[in-house]
Amino acid sequence: MFEINKRDGLARLGKIKTKHGVLNTPTLLPVVNPKILTLSMDELKECGAQGIITNSYIIYKNPELKETAEKEGVHGLVNWSGPIMTDSGTFQSHVYGEIDMQPDEILNFQKKIGVDIGTVLDVFCEPETRFEEAKKELEETQKRIEESDKNKGSMFLAAPIQGGRHLDLRLKAAQMASQTKAELFPIGGVVPLMEKNNFEKLSEVVIAAKKGLDMSRPVHLFGCGHPMLFALASFLGCDVFDSASYAKFASRDSLMFTWGTRNLEELEEFPSEFSAAPGLSINELKGMGKKKRQKIIAKHNLIVSFTEIRRVKQAIHDGLLWELVENRLRVSPALMKVFSILEREIHWIGQFEPAYRYKTPIKTGQESNIRPIFSKLLNSFKTGDIVHPYFGKIPNHLSETYPFHPGLLQDDIVGLKMQNWDIERVKTILDYQFGNGIGKVFTNGETELVISRKTKRLRNLLLDGEHVASLSHRRGMFILQKKGAELLHAFSKSQKFRVTVDSETAEFNRKGKSVFCKFIEKIDSNLKCMDECIVVTPNDELIAFGKLIVSPKEIELKQQGMAVRVRSGITK
Repeated sequence: MFEINKRDGLARLGKIKTKHGVLNTPTLLPVVNPKILTLSMDELKECGAQGIITNSYIIYKNPELKETAEKEGVHGLVNWSGPIMTDSGTFQSHVYGEIDMQPDEILNFQKKIGVDIGTVLDVFCEPETRFEEAKKELEETQKRIEESDKNKGSMFLAAPIQGGRHLDLRLKAAQMASQTKAELFPIGGVVPLMEKNNFEKLSEVVIAAKKGLDMSRPVHLFGCGHPMLFALASFLGCDVFDSASYAKFASRDSLMFTWGTRNLEELEEFPSEFSAAPGLSINELKGMGKKKRQKIIAKHNLIVSFTEIRRVKQAIHDGLLWELVENRLRVSPALMKVFSILEREIHWIGQFEPAYRYKTPIKTGQESNIRPIFSKLLNSFKTGDIVHPYFGKIPNHLSETYPFHPGLLQDDIVGLKMQNWDIERVKTILDYQFGNGIGKVFTNGETELVISRKTKRLRNLLLDGEHVASLSHRRGMFILQKKGAELLHAFSKSQKFRVTVDSETAEFNRKGKSVFCKFIEKIDSNLKCMDECIVVTPNDELIAFGKLIVSPKEIELKQQGMAVRVRSGITK
């Protein structure tokens, strides 16, 4: 149901495959009220919508809408052919109090009208709810989730994570929901936090939930529809967002931007983000009739939102999401407070950090020092001929190795110059990548450096005529070959660099097949996503080598799918 294609820490580029099409995540589901359509379905598509969310409770309680939905399905009712998710009425209970609907009743209705993703009628836990009451409400929510899980049929089920502001309850809720077969985990009860700009508590709640959730399934942040939050929410591991904000804000002449919200009357000029009506002047928009003006502003709000979603996706692809998040958090004092949460939780967040990114990391301010890559590597070398503006003194042999390679900082690195390829440079890189002593092990014999005639860069390292490793020019680190894997296995301590698979699947990996998460028995907890690793049996027999493409923490949290992209198996 959920295919993860790329990671950047907790953020993922993925695909949610439904009966009515694919949702490429991260994505936004615009809220559609079947009684009041601010924008047409075609206009939603033009803005970038792949799927929508509507409310099954509203449909059920309206005789005309209910009749049409039961006859033509929810897709026929709203004239949308793509994926549709429905809420269950829980938010209405938050706004209006108790609703006259039973959980099984609304679940069966969602199934009947052909919803792709239906939501459990959970108990909305207000942030102010005291612990004991919140605990009781969570117990009721979990009971409803378990019953819905048994009766959901072929419909994908969204199991909300409640618990109010109580982080231990959020963790417990996530752990319990993960025991079900629900396909999506929405984090609920958070709209009041966003309405009060309490992004600090919002971040705490999301992190608490993520700590207990099955990593193999997507996470939905209910009610998150403002573009200034998408980067942060994705960074914390949320994959799907929804909101009616684009229309609600438009109804009161409020325009949404990545840096906040402005009322039309406050604006003398259009910011550059306004593209809903090319050629339209600010005064012409102000002079329009209410209905026409509302439609244009709603379209603007949605265009800005989907543009930011695409920007987040590209940042994940480039490995530059940290930089984007830092930029977005600096737009307001309320968002700036989130830095304190990131700093407090950095050890946990850092467990998902990749070993390298495809782009050189950038310091954009003092807050960048929170990042593990900057905090851990600053002044980590006792000596060095090069003075890097981020990391202090570094050995000159690492001048082209991630994350020290200059990129845009070339003019700011003191002592930077091209280094010739020799054994000492190779050993320095190997010791940095794998730990002190590995450089000596990989060069203990007749060593040959294969240099490209064209680029004058190192291509391969040979030892006694055997191929040990190749150099990745993109990151300036080594890629293991068979001889290198054997040396690493022979001279490293127990469990170091190792991914241990069960005996039954070992033969498949020996033949060069990739390692999947569910067959891993043990893993070196110090490994990071994108690290070189060796694959062994429970008896520590070397059977394969390759690249780890998930973090050990993800495996602990029940991540499914491929874990090691095996480069080659090793036969007996």
